[in-house]
Amino acid sequence: MISDSLRLRHVRVPLLEHMLTTSISLPMEMLAAASLYSRMDSQHSSIDAQLCSHNGEPVSSHGNILLTPSLDLAASGTADLILLPALWRNPMPIVRRSPETIEWIRKQYLNGATFCVAGTGVALMAECGLLDHQPAATHWYYLNRLRKHYPDVLFKPHHLITRAGRIYCAGSVNSVADLMVHIIKRAMGRDIANRVAQQFSHEIRRPFEQTHYADDHTTSHGDEIIVNLQDWLRQNIQSEIDSLRMQDITGLTQRTLNRRFRDATGMSPSQYLQQLRLNHCAELLKSTDLSITEIALQSGYNDPDYFSRQFKQHYQLNPSDFRRSVRGKLFYLETQ
Repeated sequence: MISDSLRLRHVRVPLLEHMLTTSISLPMEMLAAASLYSRMDSQHSSIDAQLCSHNGEPVSSHGNILLTPSLDLAASGTADLILLPALWRNPMPIVRRSPETIEWIRKQYLNGATFCVAGTGVALMAECGLLDHQPAATHWYYLNRLRKHYPDVLFKPHHLITRAGRIYCAGSVNSVADLMVHIIKRAMGRDIANRVAQQFSHEIRRPFEQTHYADDHTTSHGDEIIVNLQDWLRQNIQSEIDSLRMQDITGLTQRTLNRRFRDATGMSPSQYLQQLRLNHCAELLKSTDLSITEIALQSGYNDPDYFSRQFKQHYQLNPSDFRRSVRGKLFYLETQ
């Protein structure tokens, strides 16, 4: 099983002409918040996030915003995470004019960097050949054009987020926000990720676990019996589900089921089901006016008090406070 840990000590952002500034400014602000929370908790996990460009020269983004890097690409060092920006309109002319950036991306990948790619920035990864026969998401408008340029890339038009090993792709700026919460959770833990999500909740749409297409051990791990069980659990979270029910579905003993499920996903069946249910509850709290009891029942919790305790343990807020926090941020701008 592949470890799901991730370092965020060194983050690098290559600047390219006609890039969309919002595709990097939002994730950088979220990382800055995560770094602040980490220091407040005395974890000393400060994030060094730097803009860089070829020869260290300023770059004019879309909208004529002049961006000044702090590093030359060649002197940027080895990164833990790289944010690749979306490019305005057809990305191919910029890709063709950026051979130094393409080579830098290839070297950083070989050195172990994880990539978060926004929108049409996927063309930069595809040009390196790093997405051949791998899933990728991109902006819908240029999907067909990019498919023609890169026929070996497995574009997923019905998914806004994809994961192929260390390469994450997001089809839109809002999807980048969803993705960054997941990245922060992997690197810095659930508590800090939840606090960041609460601060940026008007950008966060749906949990990463519910929206992404993964080409990793979480959902594509080669154990067909476990994949089928995962699909069944996602479709039946409202039902009463116990270990005997899962044994009946898989035909495995409890001991074998637990071992194979943990080997495949990194968690037990009950932990996986709990995660599905709590994510579903959070989405209902954000998007509906259902009562707490109704949400609990629709998510497979027959005891609302037990549901509230589990929810608070996971999100550090009880359901009512979570709803108020999210709704306050969702509607704040509309009242200005």
